[in-house]
Amino acid sequence: MNRSLCRALVFAAVFAAAAPVPMIHAAQETGLTQAAKDAGEAYVRALLTAGALYAQRDFTKALDKLDVADQIHPDVPDTWYLRGAIYAEQHNFDKAKEAFEKAAKLNPGDFWPQYNLAELLLMQKKYGPAAEAFKGLEVFAGHQELIQFKIVFAELLLGNPDAAKPVLDAMKIPCDTPAYYFAHASWGFAHKDEKEGNDWTAAGLKIFGPGRCLAFYDSLVAVGWLPMRNADGSIPEHPQLLSLPAVSQGLDTLPKVGGPP
Repeated sequence: MNRSLCRALVFAAVFAAAAPVPMIHAAQETGLTQAAKDAGEAYVRALLTAGALYAQRDFTKALDKLDVADQIHPDVPDTWYLRGAIYAEQHNFDKAKEAFEKAAKLNPGDFWPQYNLAELLLMQKKYGPAAEAFKGLEVFAGHQELIQFKIVFAELLLGNPDAAKPVLDAMKIPCDTPAYYFAHASWGFAHKDEKEGNDWTAAGLKIFGPGRCLAFYDSLVAVGWLPMRNADGSIPEHPQLLSLPAVSQGLDTLPKVGGPP
């Protein structure tokens, strides 16, 4: 099963304890859309219940609850974000694509439906089209680190390190997200250097904490580069993490990638 990020909802606390899910974003990054808030308390309650059922991987009941949400207030993008995430989990990629396209129409200019459509290509192992789709997202401000990680990741999976390397080199440190560390971890794993991959993973976990790393960690889980999360959704302990000093961004203790600095 492809396991990665579920987009953080206002009920992110529910998801935080959940098992890993596809790196599909199910609603607004920082909470509900304004449309969802305007739909009223009954709608939000139905959406939250659907999100909790999704976190429990009870997809049938989650979809039923989304039907209830639609009856309360139709055409709210949050409903379609979550539908798309569920369909992606079920590998019903055609329905997932339709759901995200619907969300995009209901919330024009939003980054996340376009991101989800690119992620669907990645989940289907269409690495070339996925890389191009992620490159098309570079026009969206505020998501550069995530986009760079996804381009590096897709190009490496495509077996195209020459295309991945310039993007990797362009990533900056200090950084706002774990993307830098997990992009470098991906480079290590793709080049059969498990120690390098694990060291970068451990550094990212130590600097940002497991909660902020779940999105990136699960992407690497999906392709077999890292072990799956524990049954309670936590990240397995990395031996390398115990051996690293108390790192801060930019320390020379971090592994080098692609030759001498």
